[in-house]
Amino acid sequence: MGQFWIVKEKSHIDERVEHFRRWLQTEFIGEHPIMWEPQRYKAKRSLSQNSLFHLWCREMSQHFSDRGADINEERMKELLCYKFLGTEDRKIGQTVIEAQVRHTSDLSPGEMTDFMDQCIAWALDHGVKLSNPPQSEYMRMTSGT
Repeated sequence: MGQFWIVKEKSHIDERVEHFRRWLQTEFIGEHPIMWEPQRYKAKRSLSQNSLFHLWCREMSQHFSDRGADINEERMKELLCYKFLGTEDRKIGQTVIEAQVRHTSDLSPGEMTDFMDQCIAWALDHGVKLSNPPQSEYMRMTSGT
């Protein structure tokens, strides 16, 4: 992923810029240019959300496979991501790979909750009852506690 520094308060600016300056002096050896692009920080979905989503994918794939479908956890995950997150073009160097399924790792906690809401509704529509531990972050986010 590389180095990054998060500035949450104005009082952190000088310290973070100093960390970046020291990193440039010790790590940057001048072979390649460095890009410094300030952007808003966006938290990623949590590990708790990710773990629950993977549990759901296992439960759904088991449900459908018990009924004769040729599906496993990874294919279930890809299907749900395609259905509810859609696709995007990815650029690698000069090459554009079109219509790649979006990843949950790019979602914020709120976006992941919305995605999971869609997954659980879809599962219920298809007769799948999913686990939903009351202590999970998903339950905390959906119940407002």
